[in-house]
Amino acid sequence: MSLRLIVEAIESLEKDLTLFNLPPASRIAERLERFFETQNVRIRTAQTASGRPEEIAVLSRPEAVIALVEVDRLRELVDEGPPDSDLGIRDGAFEPFLTPLKETSFTAYDKRQMLATTREIEDRARRVGSGTIHTGFQRSSLMALQAPIYRDLADRGLTVHTYGVPDGAIPHIGQGTVHTPETDEIAQTWFVAFDGGTEPTQATALVAEERKEGQYYGVWTYDPAIVGQIVTHLEETYVVDSDPPTHAPS
Repeated sequence: MSLRLIVEAIESLEKDLTLFNLPPASRIAERLERFFETQNVRIRTAQTASGRPEEIAVLSRPEAVIALVEVDRLRELVDEGPPDSDLGIRDGAFEPFLTPLKETSFTAYDKRQMLATTREIEDRARRVGSGTIHTGFQRSSLMALQAPIYRDLADRGLTVHTYGVPDGAIPHIGQGTVHTPETDEIAQTWFVAFDGGTEPTQATALVAEERKEGQYYGVWTYDPAIVGQIVTHLEETYVVDSDPPTHAPS
């Protein structure tokens, strides 16, 4: 399954957050739409014939109910202010309800935001100090700008694979491996996937397609199963056992 198909498959698994029996003047649905704009969730409202239960929210997938929460609790969450940097979701008292939403986030990025998100995943891999990281910067010239970071990760014992369509000198990343396939997938997609190493709960991935010049749309996920799909695709498509580390002049 290609990176694009993985993103499309994830996008199709949208969750519903249904707010039951709100007061007529309530604006909480609109506020939640803004608050959860990067999460893969659709906000809905519904009224029952009896008017009960009052102000209850149900988070569900087509096949199951995931969680129930009082709407007042959601008001508290929204009132806390803008989302923080951790996928836009706080934990704490809201964790049982928010964890399913936190697993996968969809958003649009510019290059600056893409690089900031990439740095966060690289830092996570550095802290864990083991495992495999796959990173694609679309072109080898862009990869070269990040080469010192990936040499450092390889020196720390991580297995490092970087990807880019060749458009200049191939960068040197020490004991890491540079892949330079001339495919549309590599040319159009910026991705970082870390398998979590010895700490599977640390698995995370970013996959985003450049749909306009300098504008990316994609998914950032902490779901180990989704990260595993991304890693499996990259390894089965581009990585072979015979690939030696690519050494090129710095």
